[in-house]
Amino acid sequence: MSSNTNIIWLQSNQDEPITYELRSHVALFDNEDACYQFLCSLSPTIRGLTLVVTDPTISTDRLIKLKQISIVYILSSSISKSHIKSSAKIHGLFDDKKTLIEQVLTDLNRRKPSEPGFLTGIISPFQGFYFILTTSSTWSRALVPAILFTLLLFLFAIPGVWAMHILTNRLIQKYSSRFIRVGIWLLRFVLYIVAICLSLIIALLTAQPLSSPALESLIRAQERHLKYPNRPEESFCSSIWRSLRVAVISMLISFVIFIILTSIEFFLPPAIIITTPLKFLTTAFIIAYDIIDYPLSLHLLGVRERIPWFKHYIWATLGFGFAMEIIFLIPGAFFLLLPSGICGATRLVVAAERASIHQPLLSSKDEST
Repeated sequence: MSSNTNIIWLQSNQDEPITYELRSHVALFDNEDACYQFLCSLSPTIRGLTLVVTDPTISTDRLIKLKQISIVYILSSSISKSHIKSSAKIHGLFDDKKTLIEQVLTDLNRRKPSEPGFLTGIISPFQGFYFILTTSSTWSRALVPAILFTLLLFLFAIPGVWAMHILTNRLIQKYSSRFIRVGIWLLRFVLYIVAICLSLIIALLTAQPLSSPALESLIRAQERHLKYPNRPEESFCSSIWRSLRVAVISMLISFVIFIILTSIEFFLPPAIIITTPLKFLTTAFIIAYDIIDYPLSLHLLGVRERIPWFKHYIWATLGFGFAMEIIFLIPGAFFLLLPSGICGATRLVVAAERASIHQPLLSSKDEST
């Protein structure tokens, strides 16, 4: 094996020979057991190998678990897709060999990017906005969150306001005193506001999860634009459930933190110098976590894998959160510009993954150990 070998290629005996461009980078196997034994014999310090499996009948479960393997490309069929277990290492499932080889060559020849930092996080939402603005095919999907929010707001607000109207109307008919009726009219106005505010909260909580299929479609469009292979699609119900869970958890955490910081301000007014920046910082991180969760989940990262991701890219996360927090200060901008944030978060996650997978592989030093 040469010092520039970094691809473990597993295929059947009947497959055509490896293309010339890949030969110097490939260790070829036509047997899963032999491939597994070879990988186990490598030094445990070796990381970053790419596994390419072109035979859909070969099981990849135990190969993916090996620490030496960082990225996996799989040539799959409609039958074999159901047998492939989800893993963050799967870089793409391909329906034809030509597309798979093109993607491997593209990733092999791409210059190693630097890890995204604070400035990258700030810029990425605006890059997402530019992508949507210049890609007309995404416009209809980008409007879904705003349309759903408006429909849900009216759906909940109209019955609520009507119910408050009926309730106060009965009270007006029951009492004839002018002062009591004035009080009931004031009560009606307050109840209207309460009904609208509750409808607003419910619409905020439900519009984003219900929009998740459209938002995930935007993520895939952005990934295709970046020439990044798409992952297996998530079911409609699981997509909504995951989005709802993240939204509720984010809102609860925000509520608890703000209650604590506000209590500190109430009992120790001078502490406002510290608590105000903390509120801004916390809000930025929670917004970033909520939005970046979309592309991370499509990249098959579980909760345990996401926590180290946010720790490692904390500055990029905060930069992204600060940018989105400032954007959301514009009245009504949340659902109108949320798709831009989703696309920006996708660019951030793709940049982070590309920076992490293009490490020196099987160098001469590794071979000598």
